[in-house]
Amino acid sequence: MSGIYFFSAFGTFGNPNGFRQSYFLGGNADVAKNIKTFDLKTDAVKLFPGSKIYGMRIEPAGSSYLISYTVYTFAKEQNSQRGGTFIGSSLIFVDKIAPESLTIDVLNEFHQYLEKHNVTDGTITISHSDKFSIHQPKDYDKIGFNAREVESPGMARSGNHYLMVYSEPGSSQMSSLFSKAIALLSTYDMIYFTESREVAEFVQQKGIFKIIDLNGFEREIQRSDEEKSKLLTACILDMEKEKENLKGDRKTIIDEVEKQIIQNERRHQENEKKISESKAGINAINSGFDQYAVKIDELIGILKSGGKVEDIRKQHLESRKMFSEKIRLSRDVGTISSMSSSHSSNQGNSKPKLANSLEDFNREKNSFTYQGTRLNAYKIAFWSLLILVSAVAACYLVFLDNGKILKSFSEETVVAVENNGADIVNANRTEEIPSVVQMINLNPFPNAELNENDWRLVSKKAPFGMKIDSLINVIYKENPSTVRDFYKHQKKEYKAHLYSLNQQNFTINERDTILSDTLRKIPNYIKP
Repeated sequence: MSGIYFFSAFGTFGNPNGFRQSYFLGGNADVAKNIKTFDLKTDAVKLFPGSKIYGMRIEPAGSSYLISYTVYTFAKEQNSQRGGTFIGSSLIFVDKIAPESLTIDVLNEFHQYLEKHNVTDGTITISHSDKFSIHQPKDYDKIGFNAREVESPGMARSGNHYLMVYSEPGSSQMSSLFSKAIALLSTYDMIYFTESREVAEFVQQKGIFKIIDLNGFEREIQRSDEEKSKLLTACILDMEKEKENLKGDRKTIIDEVEKQIIQNERRHQENEKKISESKAGINAINSGFDQYAVKIDELIGILKSGGKVEDIRKQHLESRKMFSEKIRLSRDVGTISSMSSSHSSNQGNSKPKLANSLEDFNREKNSFTYQGTRLNAYKIAFWSLLILVSAVAACYLVFLDNGKILKSFSEETVVAVENNGADIVNANRTEEIPSVVQMINLNPFPNAELNENDWRLVSKKAPFGMKIDSLINVIYKENPSTVRDFYKHQKKEYKAHLYSLNQQNFTINERDTILSDTLRKIPNYIKP
């Protein structure tokens, strides 16, 4: 069980080592390399003799997340009289946490031993955190037996957002503050707590960290709860609205299928088998809509009974994709292959608009949001087999410049005519289009891709909705040695290559190319 939690001990050691932190009693190197330092911004917060600061934060570690509980106390450096120096301890959890009271007891015991055996007369006696003398707290194993999963509040936004909570000495229970602070971890990079008036006055004077009292802390919690409630309400309302639209969409689709049946019976009496398949398709469509409506009711029920919004979002997206595919397969059965070109054109122009667009289902992916997003703004239409063949044959090539589409190739048109009862299809083919890869002249050509840690760092700093040019700047900034140094004068070519590897992760908004999903394939060059 110790694999899900471990300790870090750290401090300021003066020249030449400065701040250093090490890890003890569990953990592993893969997790530790993701952990940011627990150093303090001494221009924003300062420790004084006899003062203490607690802290709490969340951070990503591959596919997991880490929640850290930290304590700092004042300690001098050897051969130095500068102020604000400290020694500290942190209890780090992987994907789970323990009861706050147990966490604080174990953390305090670990830190008290750390101070007693590594600090003499207020001065740190060693030169590096690797040399710390530490002790396993007596209740260390209880943490594993009492560990529990907690709904991740999401990763903290980056940008130096820090919160200091001040309480009068003896007026608060730290376990209660830690428990409530879970709801705010996605808002702040770090949340600090102190009962030291000196520390609070220093933070307030510097004005770099936001500082509040216990009343302000309660208001922060209330505001967070209200935002979650609004998100839940919006999610339920959008899904209920989508369900309302199913009735009209069902009728529209069935009417269109029946219209196809009538036209096919009139023009191709010999295709009785295909007509029979079309009629069977109506049953499949009815079944699909019924099942999808029931699924929506089920997900709404889970949300109302306390289900996790993010989990329900994922389930709903999967349900929508299955529904889309089932209706797509059912609506296209029985299409007659010998309709005239004029008939196909007229049918295509008369496609009705629907409240729920099945085509949009496959494009939305992670852009499915519930704050002000309308889930029912989509269309569905029936195409004859010739239109489907035309769509598959259509080709276009997108050249990107400053996040905009510069040029596209016209679609291939297909014309079918009847000749002595036989179907003859004449297609006007587009000119041969070279592949995107052939058009990209990167030198050197990428020979690798960013690893998971690196593309997750890019993802953290590149929110959905960012234009592709801004995304390129983020990639260059975060990967100077393997991307920027090689391609800083080849932005157009690198951008085209990035797009070709991740087309499904971008959407075209008017004339802008917009990031709509997490990029996992980011090319780079590693010298042999």
